[in-house]
Amino acid sequence: MLNDLFQEAWKTLNVAASGKEHPFNFCTLATIGKNASVRQRTVILRGLTEEKSLLFYTDLRSTKIKQIKNNSNANCLFYDPKTQLQLILKGKIFVHTDDDIWEEHKDKIDGKAINNYNTLLPPGKPIKNPLKVERTHRLHFGLLEFIPIRMEYLKLKEDSNHLRARFRLDEGIWKQTFLVP
Repeated sequence: MLNDLFQEAWKTLNVAASGKEHPFNFCTLATIGKNASVRQRTVILRGLTEEKSLLFYTDLRSTKIKQIKNNSNANCLFYDPKTQLQLILKGKIFVHTDDDIWEEHKDKIDGKAINNYNTLLPPGKPIKNPLKVERTHRLHFGLLEFIPIRMEYLKLKEDSNHLRARFRLDEGIWKQTFLVP
């Protein structure tokens, strides 16, 4: 049964990474900020590698890049209100800029989406008019690769027989155990 839950989790993440119609397409990414404060933001799951790494896009000038360079530990939180499935993944983030996987994903950015990565000022800087954001031809695109080492699975059920499990990567093997919900 544990292996079924593990497979369900990765299948769900894979479906979410392939389109915008799944609740797991949006998740909360938490990183460590100044003074060990936790910083959270919603990000879009852009892909899943064969090695089970999760891929996200970002502006390379964003605060999260500084945080990741300082401390690569991070968490991702996914929740589907319809199925009442929650996944929490813990791992490390690697920032890609100018390699093959970065190039592959940079080429997927088109249309208005390019405007997420070409502002003159970095994200979070104060501006006077949100309708007049200055843009450049320079692309500040970064690809975040989240490499999970632990996953907690929680499936809420109406009969209160919730299912909770932990999967931990240990020397290349995912160790599995049930947890009290």
